[in-house]
Amino acid sequence: MGDERTAVVVGAGGDIGGACARELALSHDIVVCVDRNQERAKAIARAIPGRAKVVVADATDIGFAGSVTAAVENVRSVVHAIAYEEQSPAETITRDSIERSLAVGPVAALLTFRELLVKERLTAGASLVAIGSLHASMPFAGCVGYNAAHGALAQVVRSLAHEWADRRIRVNAVVPGWIRTQGETDLYGDEFLDSVASALPFGRFGTPADVASTVGFLCSDKAAYVSGSFFTVDGGLGASLARLPQGPPT
Repeated sequence: MGDERTAVVVGAGGDIGGACARELALSHDIVVCVDRNQERAKAIARAIPGRAKVVVADATDIGFAGSVTAAVENVRSVVHAIAYEEQSPAETITRDSIERSLAVGPVAALLTFRELLVKERLTAGASLVAIGSLHASMPFAGCVGYNAAHGALAQVVRSLAHEWADRRIRVNAVVPGWIRTQGETDLYGDEFLDSVASALPFGRFGTPADVASTVGFLCSDKAAYVSGSFFTVDGGLGASLARLPQGPPT
């Protein structure tokens, strides 16, 4: 039992986190599903029979990193797959909203990764993956808290990859584009999403499985020399967003 390879997925109750948990179950002995929603975490764990463990914890709590660390050992892979977004103009967004985006994103990721390292829960060559966002480099309007949080998360990834390289701890990010999740459906509605899908570069939305397969690669031995990298999974969306104003008609 002591040499089992463990994967920890923070935010396993979400669509992307759940897909990552299922993907890592293919290469790890135990998958620890961390989420503040017990029912969602249990639903994912049931999809990994005999291979999953549930930890209920809220990333905004001061003891979050300790709760996760106390529940695991021999951790080979960690995925941080939670974020908080409020769409609100910069002039009206509240301090609480901004602080929540920072707390569940870069702060929780840093403190969890650090606690696992300091408490010697990480195995040699462990892989730490943060689920980032195009918002880190493309500050969409009306999302200042989310933009700032993902910019900070990107710096956490770079900083830890730098500082922990001599320990052979690999730290990377997967940067999704527009992924069709339940959260997107709740925000926009299926009718709107169906109407814009064909306008995306690949003619479709990304799926949680698209993101999870890249996470699986980063948590595999095939990525043993990859650290400090950002893998964009967006079907060319980011490369297609730049537009110059059209000139006057000739």
